[in-house]
Amino acid sequence: MPDVDYYKVLGVKKKASKDDVSRAFRQLAKKYHPDRNPGDKAAEKRFKELSAAYEVLSDAKKRRQYDQLREAQAHGYQTGDFGDFADFFRQAAGQGGGRPGGQGQGGFGDIFSNLFGGGGAASAAPQRGEDILRKIDIPFHTAVEGGTISVPHPHMETCATCGGTGARPGTTAKTCVTCGGRGSVQTAQGAFAFSRPCPDCLGRGQRVDSPCRACRGRGVKEHTRNISVKVPKGVRDGTKLRFSREGKPGSHGGPPGDLYLQIHVQPHASFRREDNHIHSTVPLNIVQATLGATVPVQTVDGKVDLTIPPGTASGAKLRLRSKGMTTPSGTRGDHFVTVKIVTPRNLTDKQAELLRQLARDAGLKT
Repeated sequence: MPDVDYYKVLGVKKKASKDDVSRAFRQLAKKYHPDRNPGDKAAEKRFKELSAAYEVLSDAKKRRQYDQLREAQAHGYQTGDFGDFADFFRQAAGQGGGRPGGQGQGGFGDIFSNLFGGGGAASAAPQRGEDILRKIDIPFHTAVEGGTISVPHPHMETCATCGGTGARPGTTAKTCVTCGGRGSVQTAQGAFAFSRPCPDCLGRGQRVDSPCRACRGRGVKEHTRNISVKVPKGVRDGTKLRFSREGKPGSHGGPPGDLYLQIHVQPHASFRREDNHIHSTVPLNIVQATLGATVPVQTVDGKVDLTIPPGTASGAKLRLRSKGMTTPSGTRGDHFVTVKIVTPRNLTDKQAELLRQLARDAGLKT
């Protein structure tokens, strides 16, 4: 019976669902995985604890027995009072019919492989690299007009010196004798038997005795280069552009993942976009609104003349057809102009008298 509280290890409540357990493990395993913390023994120990906790709490039968045993222990009973569950856990872990860690039926082996491209008997097989999602800002006018921009792309590339093997040229990686190339070993704690990443090869299934000097045995090197991004006209905020094979490199000869650039369109000082329409505001004085006028209005195409009908009220919306955003298909939205009547200040005596005369004619008291 393990002394450690697996729920505390993963930071979940006792009533946490299987999805909650998986989500917690993924987040913490990525943080403490030895590949991301080379030489950090504390991170390696923490990762092993996470693996053990996930192995038990992600399996319904193991979790039920674990809860029963902890409850019994809390009341002073010994593990032996409940019989020997070791055979059950060994079977659940894959001995006999499946591979260690339940990898033949999904479970820890699958999630470990999905997270890090390793773990289990398939660890030495080619694994596709992870996709990368990055956010980039573009000016409003670039979204309107489209165009090509250059974006720096820092990413990990397969080491050209060793070809991604991590081994010094002229040498090769060897199958780990501890785990037999599976990437995991089976251990037992009291009534529990479960698999965990191999401590000698750190879940890779292979060992490199002579590391590549260029990449220090990692098989990848960080590199930054500019990529050309073609921005379509009328691109929407949040649009994702895909760049094939520009993601993280694969392992064991696997292909790279993809790069996704998510576009954020910077706000404009005067324009507001809704769908493919543009909205803006034009200030008018009371004379222009009352008598009507022709005023210049800025659009994405430049300035145009807007006719203000006599008697236009503040808040009225006037439409400029086909002056909005151009869509990738070539159609255009409209430009809506909202009228805002500005109250005059600092009137001359003559102007004030004219307004008073207007009020008298209208029967208004001032």
